[in-house]
Amino acid sequence: MPSVTMRVLGGVAAACLATTAFTSTAAADNYQPDRHRPIEGTVVATGLNSPRHLTAAPNGDLYVAEAGTGGDDCLVMGEEGPVLDEGVPIPCGSWDPEEHPDWGEIRLGDTGSITKITRKGHQSRVVTGLPAVDLGGGEATGPSDVAVRGNKLMVTVGLGADPAVRDLAADLFDEELYEDLATVQQVKLSGKKTSARTVADLGQFEADNNPHPAMVDTNPNAIVSDGSGWIITDAGGNSVLRMDHKGRLSTLAVPPGGEAEAPPFLELPPGTMIPFEPVPTAAERGRDGSVYISVLTGFPFPVGGSTIWKVSPSGKVTSWATGLTNVTDLTFGPDGSLYAVQLANNGLLSEDLTGSLLKIRKGKSTHQVIADGLFAPYGVTVHKSNAYVTTGTVVPGGGEVVRFDLRRCR
Repeated sequence: MPSVTMRVLGGVAAACLATTAFTSTAAADNYQPDRHRPIEGTVVATGLNSPRHLTAAPNGDLYVAEAGTGGDDCLVMGEEGPVLDEGVPIPCGSWDPEEHPDWGEIRLGDTGSITKITRKGHQSRVVTGLPAVDLGGGEATGPSDVAVRGNKLMVTVGLGADPAVRDLAADLFDEELYEDLATVQQVKLSGKKTSARTVADLGQFEADNNPHPAMVDTNPNAIVSDGSGWIITDAGGNSVLRMDHKGRLSTLAVPPGGEAEAPPFLELPPGTMIPFEPVPTAAERGRDGSVYISVLTGFPFPVGGSTIWKVSPSGKVTSWATGLTNVTDLTFGPDGSLYAVQLANNGLLSEDLTGSLLKIRKGKSTHQVIADGLFAPYGVTVHKSNAYVTTGTVVPGGGEVVRFDLRRCR
């Protein structure tokens, strides 16, 4: 499994917690909201397990992807993947952290789920038993996003590793469920019954194609309807993909990365610039036919280093808005306005998981703050005049959905 200091594990929120061993005070004062007064929100759902993206059905019902809490199958992970003794995983808790400071433990299970919040406010888990991985310290990967089409849900399931790790875990524990990591699942809703099937294997696509050459790594994140098909972001693969109605995948774009000043704890000469990966988190097609992409950025997660990228119908990639920090989602409102979520206003290395909901200004580096002071926000969807944001994305059982009336910020 790739080093968590350089990659994003378990949905992008996992990368956030992977940085808690680092300390950076320089970013703490960098976030400067604009002059608009943020609005207060109303909590419409609670008790969610590490909620990620969400979507609104045409009738106003909300569906939320919950990354889950892992499970009982445990693996000790080293720099090269699971630590084995003659082909058998060493027992969790049997190793010395001082002797192996780069090792960690992950726990796999079937705790991933999809929660529905009806337009009348009723909350229930309508899909359960999806694969989930507890990466330790509150980090999780599992269901990342959900899209609605009729009585069917399209669910992306994350991974945050080389797909070979998924396949090895399925073999070691003799559990076919883990083969559903790094896939798109189609879930058919029929009353209280559900049935799921794999429609696309992003892990296999990454292994076969690897659109971004940094390393083989896949972490399916957001999914959104696009004509008869779908647009999917792979945060681990650093790619934006299109899936047609038969589940066939193709590369739509690979957004650029960049460079940022090395943080002091790396003990490099002052002013040394180091590269960072883009880590795309969401993509959506605009009215002009172009696809707009948000990026978190990889380590060192620079403040102001996130860009909204525009991919024209001809495939040309250009910067559309700048000055953002650790963006995890974007969406268009009914009037064509673009909204985005910042997971950590002061950057992930600040260890401050206070984020915000912004209205993005084309061609600008400062943007209107719709809601501020949100704890670990992640996903956003807009239905009519309301924006809905998931918060507490790193807290199993502590996640929420908050509603914001956009009419109050005009």
